[in-house]
Amino acid sequence: MFSTKKTLVAATVASLFAGSAMAMSGGSDNSGAAGEKIDGKYAANFEQIIKDANGEYLDSKVIEAILGKDAAYGREGLAGKLDPANPYSFEVDDSIDGGNHGNAQCKVPLAFTEVHDSVKANYTNDSDFVARGFGTPIAESAVQAKWNITVDGDGRGLPDPSVGMTVEEGAKVYVQYCGMCHGEFGEGAKGYLPLAVEESLIASSFDEPAPMKTVGNYWPYAVTFFDYIRRTMPFWTPNAPYIGDAGYLGITGYIMQSNYIPLDAEGTELEDDTFYTSELLMKNNKFMKNQGNFFCDHRPVIHNARCMENCADEQVGDGKGNIHNYKQARLLPDGTPQYNVPQRMHEDPPGVGHAGM
Repeated sequence: MFSTKKTLVAATVASLFAGSAMAMSGGSDNSGAAGEKIDGKYAANFEQIIKDANGEYLDSKVIEAILGKDAAYGREGLAGKLDPANPYSFEVDDSIDGGNHGNAQCKVPLAFTEVHDSVKANYTNDSDFVARGFGTPIAESAVQAKWNITVDGDGRGLPDPSVGMTVEEGAKVYVQYCGMCHGEFGEGAKGYLPLAVEESLIASSFDEPAPMKTVGNYWPYAVTFFDYIRRTMPFWTPNAPYIGDAGYLGITGYIMQSNYIPLDAEGTELEDDTFYTSELLMKNNKFMKNQGNFFCDHRPVIHNARCMENCADEQVGDGKGNIHNYKQARLLPDGTPQYNVPQRMHEDPPGVGHAGM
């Protein structure tokens, strides 16, 4: 599954999958002998069961052997997947989402053992790696100093609580380094997506344009927002030293404020003079507006055959066979383009939007 010669990639994959799966499962010991149970419910030797079945961890017989026949299907099966100790669980620990929101996020199940084996099989020590004229392996010290910046969903890896700045200071950093693309107030600019537009994700009609996804109405976790912008923004210098952890926290605080993300159940909002730190970020993290609406989609993947001629009426135009009666998804009901479509599609005249940057 993974084939790499670099410790950086292998170690990242190993920590991403193994670490998240174990941390979110409650750290249950799955190395037990046959007959032992995880929390008295699930076969503790599930890894061996899967290996004996040639890695087919989704085979119905394998699932029954691990979970028990009664708990493998139907309502009991779905309810069981909300149990973090279940090897097939897609729930997360309460420390991440602030409570049981159900189906809060699609995590890699413990039963997916192939990734662990692949990382072990393809891991190569830097001391043995030969670059063959194409550069040299990055030093472990350089990785630690600059790019070992992963923030877990439960806050591990966040900057020290003493690091931060006021929301007002964060707004100034945002305007300086982010506003030219995302707008000074997060409204979007030059074809780039907005970050703080108040818009419901629920459309009342198929004729309505797709709602604009922003941090406030869509992004599920404040911690991953901080991790993302520090790791990737500004796009010309990600993890910029002149912004630093304090600056990235300030930017995060400004965006949280712009989206009216509260700090507590009473709805306390961030003030301009609030000194925004990792502790406040974790408070925001529990009250992200769309957090509980993410779920694992276990429906089967169905690929319909593409029809190029003599197609059935329901596959043509308006669904009734009229090839001239259709609506472009990128147009509003009145025929005008959706927000920023010309800029995104590079259809603007020179000097406007992407084409003029």
